[in-house]
Amino acid sequence: MRLRAAAMVACLALLMGSGTAWGGELTHHTLASAVLARPWNISVYLPAGYNPARRYPMMVFLPGNGATSRDVTQLGIEAAANAEIAAGHMPPAVIVVPELGRSWGLNGAEAMETALMRELLPEARQRWNGLGGRRGLVIGGISAGGFAALRLAMLHPEQFAAAVLLSPAVYVPQPPANSAARRADVFGTPNFQPEAWTAANYPALMKGMRASGQVLPLFVASGTEDNLGIGAQAVLLSDAWRLAGQPAELLLVPGGHETAVWRQLMPRALAYGFRHTAAPSP
Repeated sequence: MRLRAAAMVACLALLMGSGTAWGGELTHHTLASAVLARPWNISVYLPAGYNPARRYPMMVFLPGNGATSRDVTQLGIEAAANAEIAAGHMPPAVIVVPELGRSWGLNGAEAMETALMRELLPEARQRWNGLGGRRGLVIGGISAGGFAALRLAMLHPEQFAAAVLLSPAVYVPQPPANSAARRADVFGTPNFQPEAWTAANYPALMKGMRASGQVLPLFVASGTEDNLGIGAQAVLLSDAWRLAGQPAELLLVPGGHETAVWRQLMPRALAYGFRHTAAPSP
């Protein structure tokens, strides 16, 4: 009998650890966007035991250039969140991942920046019971989404408790020749305009960030063999952040600009971001 009971406990632990039977779930939704004037695909992670009567801290996580909501499933968000919640490294939380297309989170052919700030954030908080206030919201992103997340956090530091960036495409002074930024219409069409990049990138926003008086904790991470040189850019960003009197955590791991690296970094990013939020409401 004791052996049977022990086997049942071990099986239960295995199921819980796998995140498949007992963990939270990543689901896919379509928002009828008035700003974009089209359907907008969004992925949403809801924690195990999600209760609509409660309010949860929320992260808006912006994916890379051209990534679809289905691509998000490869990033390990669901497994990482389940593991970090189970380990007590983050509270039960909601994670919202909208498609950005090739907008880099900027207003261009589509008003993506406007859609993110004025449409998605209030809609997501209402629909999936996000906590109100600055300590209810974190922003994050990967690659081009990391560029967008940092920019939005710096423009609106009063709205975010922290920012987490994985392999952020925040090149200083300019993107390398193999960067998708050089083919993005938002930085010039038909040809890339260096001044457009400079105006949108984080060094140009530092003065306004300092003037806000807000403290914005930053987690930045990258693979050391990133073929876009983002490992060195991550070091540059974290140094600039600290020189501005802001808290920053830098993490470099072996690997390139690839999903395997982002899956490895995701648990640390989630734990860091939600360390700075409020707990779910009772």
